[in-house]
Amino acid sequence: MRQETIVIDSSEKNFVEALNTTLQMGEDAGLDSRELIRLRLLTEELIGLLRGIAGEVTADYSVKQYGKEFTLQLKGDVNMDSKMHKQLLDASSSGSNAAVRGFMSKMREMIGTMVLPGTLGHTLVSGFSMGLMTMSGPTPPSETGAGVQAYIWSMDKYIESVKANNDTKEWDELEKSIVANIADEIKVSIVGSSVEITIFKTF
Repeated sequence: MRQETIVIDSSEKNFVEALNTTLQMGEDAGLDSRELIRLRLLTEELIGLLRGIAGEVTADYSVKQYGKEFTLQLKGDVNMDSKMHKQLLDASSSGSNAAVRGFMSKMREMIGTMVLPGTLGHTLVSGFSMGLMTMSGPTPPSETGAGVQAYIWSMDKYIESVKANNDTKEWDELEKSIVANIADEIKVSIVGSSVEITIFKTF
């Protein structure tokens, strides 16, 4: 197995390095041109997802490769307040920018809500049609105070829920999503302000 980790921030240089490193690993694994395009899209969407939530954020991007199996992961702290959250929801609901609508938009909303401090994010979780946010109990209290709430989410489980509920609107959004169509699975783990997004893909 091969693994590379790169720190992502607001620098375009770091983004290009992460993208080039991922594509080089794809080439070394023998991916064809079509597969490399898909790997590129997944990398761009993953990094853009976190940037779309909090703007300038520092995160660790890592890519693992075993044969033609790839795991793309982004982990960082997202500091969200009520004002930023409102701006995020306003942008997602606006018809002026098609790029922020649909499946990925809902993922941004979901993550942005879960990282709200205190109990606010927990209070708002029931308002999301994304559903299937599996909530664990609070983590053990630290020396500085009470424990933080932890959440996990799986695209596979979300798709199962959409099918079971025969939700045509949600299914239409999934079918139109580049990421949902290319990725084998997406998992999100949130503990307090720490967000970990992982995309799995086997070519």
